[in-house]
Amino acid sequence: GCSGLTSLTLPAGITSIGFSTFGGCSGLTSLNLPAGITSIGDQAFDGCSGLTSLNLPAGITSIGRGAFLGCSGLTSLNLPAGIKWIGSSAFQGCSGLTSLNLPAGITEIGDDAFGGCSGLTSLTLPAGITDISSYAFYGCSGLTSLTLPAGITSIGDYTFRGCRSLTSLTLPAGITEIGGSAFKGCSGLTSLILPAGITEI
Repeated sequence: GCSGLTSLTLPAGITSIGFSTFGGCSGLTSLNLPAGITSIGDQAFDGCSGLTSLNLPAGITSIGRGAFLGCSGLTSLNLPAGIKWIGSSAFQGCSGLTSLNLPAGITEIGDDAFGGCSGLTSLTLPAGITDISSYAFYGCSGLTSLTLPAGITSIGDYTFRGCRSLTSLTLPAGITEIGGSAFKGCSGLTSLILPAGITEI
């Protein structure tokens, strides 16, 4: 809640950013995280709407739930290799985010991870992800291109709801289930190929 805080230097030796550490620090515009940090805790930067840039050092393995929730000023973010897990609502409401690189090795993306990222235009999900959680891209109205890797077996409820700029999507072989309202409001969708093997829609 330190809304007047505009800059901060973190010393070497820190290994983790804990729960809601910078929550509500809306005046913080940039922050350099020192090498050695391995995890970003739940809601660590929740509500840091003024944050425009953030350096994530190599070695981070997880992004907590709601870690960047409501960071609407964040335009780009480089996720280092080694991240295995992105928590639910991790980037929810990051409407200014236009590009995001998801490194290979990520195995799980939580519910609503990118919900409301209306500025995001394209995204490639790396191999290794086996399911797309519910609401993952809910309200990503600017998303025009999305690449899904082989190996995904299910698409959760409301996953692409409101992705009205998405015109086509290829669902890889191996998907057996599409959740409820998965494509609700996808008014721009003109082409969708459902693979053999789907048992439930």
